[in-house]
Formats: sequence, structure tokens, C-alpha cells
Amino acid sequence: MSILRHIIICILLISGILLPVTAVGQVKVHGKITDTKGEPIEFATVRVEGTAVGTASGSDGHYSLSCAMSDTITIIFSCIGYREEKRRLVGASGEVALNMRMQFDSEMLQQVEVAELKKQTGSIAIIDASQLRSSPDVSGGSVESLITTMAGVNSSNEMSSQYSVRGGSYDENSVYINDIEIYRPQLVSAGQQEGMSIVNPDLVGSIGFSTGGYPAEYGDKMSSVLDITYREVDSFEGSLSGSLMGGALSLGQGSNRFSQLHGVRYKSASSLLSSMDTKGEYDPRYFDYQTFLTYKFSDRLKGSFLGNISINNYVFTPVNRTTTFGTSMDARQFTVYFDGQEKDRFETYLGALSLEYRVNRGTALRLVASSYLTNELVAYDISGEYWLDQAGTSDIGGELGVGRYREHARNRLKASVMSFAIKGESAINPRHTLGYGVGIQRECVMDRSREWELRDSAGFSIPVSPTELSMVYGLDSKHDVSSLRFTAFLQDAWRLSTSAGFVTVNAGVRMCHWSFNKETLVSPRVSVGFIPEEHPGWAFRFATGLYYQSPFYKEYRMAVADGFG
Repeated sequence: MSILRHIIICILLISGILLPVTAVGQVKVHGKITDTKGEPIEFATVRVEGTAVGTASGSDGHYSLSCAMSDTITIIFSCIGYREEKRRLVGASGEVALNMRMQFDSEMLQQVEVAELKKQTGSIAIIDASQLRSSPDVSGGSVESLITTMAGVNSSNEMSSQYSVRGGSYDENSVYINDIEIYRPQLVSAGQQEGMSIVNPDLVGSIGFSTGGYPAEYGDKMSSVLDITYREVDSFEGSLSGSLMGGALSLGQGSNRFSQLHGVRYKSASSLLSSMDTKGEYDPRYFDYQTFLTYKFSDRLKGSFLGNISINNYVFTPVNRTTTFGTSMDARQFTVYFDGQEKDRFETYLGALSLEYRVNRGTALRLVASSYLTNELVAYDISGEYWLDQAGTSDIGGELGVGRYREHARNRLKASVMSFAIKGESAINPRHTLGYGVGIQRECVMDRSREWELRDSAGFSIPVSPTELSMVYGLDSKHDVSSLRFTAFLQDAWRLSTSAGFVTVNAGVRMCHWSFNKETLVSPRVSVGFIPEEHPGWAFRFATGLYYQSPFYKEYRMAVADGFG
């Protein structure tokens, strides 16, 4: 017991010595926190820098905290909506009264612009590119399927990117990507052969489309213009999509000077084509790679490169096809059994380099050089035997008609298009812009085609000949063609605000000379838009001009029919 008593006495003595020291080593800081108007600030945070000591002000703005003594004590005051404040206490001891008046923290917000929906006054309509993913088509979103929803545009084959405008043909539509005119394969003859659209929807930045009356800066097609601009990225981005028919991958990265965008697509439409009337083995495979690179050499000079590689393979082995026709009282059935195969291959390559130089604030010049190459092969040997019967009957010997036919083709086409153009735009004033440009284009085509079709009905070939076997159809083509095209355009655009309303005028002229037929075409064009002052919800547009379309090789080659003995 004596030992325990001595221990207790020692603890009491030590505590009595340390307690005064501890009391002396504490600093109590208290005060009131208010705003610039003298109103108390509630829930303001008060803490000692470099420690975990802190508190919050009450509803009356008062606070109180205790901390260890130090040569310098830094008190930090903070609250949402107010600037952070710091106060230093040098050699503080005992109780210290520290009141704080906090300033409101103001932050400059970004500019907010309120505008109404833009009305179209020119001939080029701007289409929202964000709608691509919701457009109805078998590829999961393409530009062509989006524009077919517009008035005057029609597509008769859901598996094809071809479209017609105002009753025109598919070859009367111009397609531009970053000011580069795009050409389609020449030997494609069916939607299932065609593959994917040349436009990669993952790379699209803006879409312009005109169903007629377009300005002189665009080419010499008759029906429409589709103007695509690929976007420039300023940071890392990517997208990945897939389906039972294929997939797509796009990656982009950008900085202040350099921007790159890449897109890869793969598609196989075999699952869709297997539901067609002609039963067989379909094995179409389509691959496409595109890239868009930009580099800013300076504030005035910028270069860009557009590249595309497209490889389409179409393999088809038909088996049979059954078609029923006629009336309910006289229904008939036509059945064909096939033997043979079709193999097609379409390769296209595109490279385009452009340099844009801004001379001054209102004038910019652009130099564009591009090269397009296509290598196309269509080969098939297909024979068929057909029966025409009364629908619902299959009795042997009761056929209404029998026959057979055979189709053969070995078509090969190589084409190259190299172009060089200089374009410019000068702003005379904010409401007056002048556009101009000249270009030269060289086309080289090598065509080797041989097609024929033999028909035999009830033991007699068609057409009937007692001395020779004739074909119902024959085509023999062997051509090597080279030509030059020279183009130039000049256009002037005005935007005028009058007491009657807002007026836009675009007038210009385009010239084209083709060395193949030594023909020069001049195409004047003008379009006017008007928004009346008293009825700003209305917009009126008028466009007219002379539009000539010079043929490409597919349109002007000569066919030799029935040339086989």
C-alpha cells in the first residue's frame, strides 16, 4: 500500500506542475465574421494553417477556437461565395479578438448568345450532323439516308447509298468532301455490290446540301450538291460501334497546331442479303479507312491532308429464285435454278493535299491537289434453267414453258483522276464577298469489258437463226482514254438589310472546257433570298441558271451489241 500511495502522490505532483504550463501554452482566438454590408456570415470556416484545428461561425457570425502557442499563427477564413482571407498573428498569447469582413467572390461567366432558328436564304441547306446516328438505314447511320428524308430526294434501294433528286439519275449528284469531288466506282450495277457510303459519319463536322440552284463554285452535275466538311479536333476523342453487320472505330487527337482524325469501318451484309428473293450464298465484305490531318504552320498558313482506302469484295453463288405473279383466278409461278458464281472487287484510293493561306483579315487563298484511283473487276458465269407453271401445281409435263440462259462477264476498269485547283475568297466589306477559282483535271481510263448472254427457250436459241448461234445481248469494250478538263468560276455574294426586309443575292458564272470533245460550257447562275421585315417568320428563295453536265467515261463509252457469232 505504501508503494501505491507514493505512485499516486507522484502523479498528482507531475499533473500540478504540467497543468499551468499547458494553460500557458494555449491561444484562444475569437471574433465575428461579417460581409461588406456588416451582415453576419453563417457557416464560414475558420482554421489554423498547417493544422487540423478549425471551427465554423454560428448564425450570428461569431466563432471561437484554441490552438497551441507559436511565433506566427496563420488563421484562414473561407466561405462559399466569398474570397478566401488570411490573417497572421505574431507572438500571440492568451485571448485574441480577430474580427473579419469578407468580400464577395465574383466570377466572369462565359458569353451567352440568344438567337432564333436560322432561316435558309441561300440554295445550300445546312443539315444537323448530330442526326446521323438516328437516321434510318441498314448501315446504322449515313449521310445519304439522312438527306433522303428531305423534299425532292428519293432512294429506291435501302442497301445502296445512291439517291435521286427531283427525278434525276443517280449520276447527276455531286459529292464533295473538304472541297474534293468524290467519284463512285463505274462498274457497280446493283445495291448489294456497292458496300458503304464514301462519307464516314464519325468524321463529319458539317453537312451542306442543295437540291438545285447551287452557286457557281460547285461542279457541273445536274441535280444536287452534297458538301461534307470533316471536323478538326482539339483533344483526344474516340468512338466504337458494332452490330451483326460490322463495326466502326474512330480516333482523334488535337493540339494548338496539329489535329488528326482516323476512321476504320468494316461491313458484311450477308445476313441481310440472305433474305432476298434470289436464294444463295452471299459473302460481301467491305472495308474502309479514312484519315484527316491538319497542321498550322503559322497564324496565316495551314495545311491539311485527306486520305481514303476502300476495298469492296462481293461474292455471290445463286441457288434458286421463285416469283409468283398473275391474278387470283390465274396465278402463275416462275422458278429458276442457278449454277455458277459472281466475284466482284472494287478498290478505290483517294489522297488530297491542301494549303490555305490567309493574306489578310478579309482574303484567303487555298491550293488543292488531289488524286483518285480506282481498280474494278466484275466477273461472273451464271447459268439458269427456268420453269413457268400454274401456281400451286407441280405435275411433271404440265409446265407452261421451260428454258435456259447463261450470262458471262469479264469486265476490268482502271481509272485515275488527278486535279489541281486554286480557290480564293475576298471580303469587300462585312456584307459583300467575292469568290473565285481556277482548276485543271487529268482523267485516264483503261477499260477492258466483255459481256454476253445466251437464251434458249423450248430448244431454240433467241434470236433464232438457222445457220449460227447468236447471243441475245453482247458487249465488247476495249478503250484507253486520256483527257483534260479546265474549270474556272467567279461569284459575288451580297447580304443587304433594307426597309422591306433582309435580302441575300449570289450571282456567278462557271466555265468548263473538255479536251475530249473540245467543247466549252458557260454556266451563269443566280439565287436570291428574302425575309420580309413585317413577317420575319417567312423566307422566300429563288434560283435559276444554266446547268450543263459533262459526261464521265461511263456515260460516253460506245457499246457494241450482238457482236458475236
